[in-house]
Amino acid sequence: MPESYETVADRGEVRPNELKVVQVGENQVILTELGGEVVAFDNMCTHEECDLFYGAVDEDDEIECDCHGARFNVLTGAVAAPPAEIPLPVYEVRVEDGRVAVGPRKN
Repeated sequence: MPESYETVADRGEVRPNELKVVQVGENQVILTELGGEVVAFDNMCTHEECDLFYGAVDEDDEIECDCHGARFNVLTGAVAAPPAEIPLPVYEVRVEDGRVAVGPRKN
């Protein structure tokens, strides 16, 4: 992932209860809106590299992988349920002039 920020979307494209996949460097990253803020996290489950895009973020700010049921907190990357053991990469986000930019990893 880049050390700097990469502009990837218009702010209006990122909505609550929707997942938007964008390319950041060589990684697919999911953008969504939680509590009015844009958050960014890897699309790949750290357990078996399944896409998380097919899941949904719940009221606990967690997403479940459809493949084997691993759960992650999308704000911190923490593993909330096995079989995953490695935290999910989450990223810094900036919104400037109506554009969303993804930056370095938080974890």
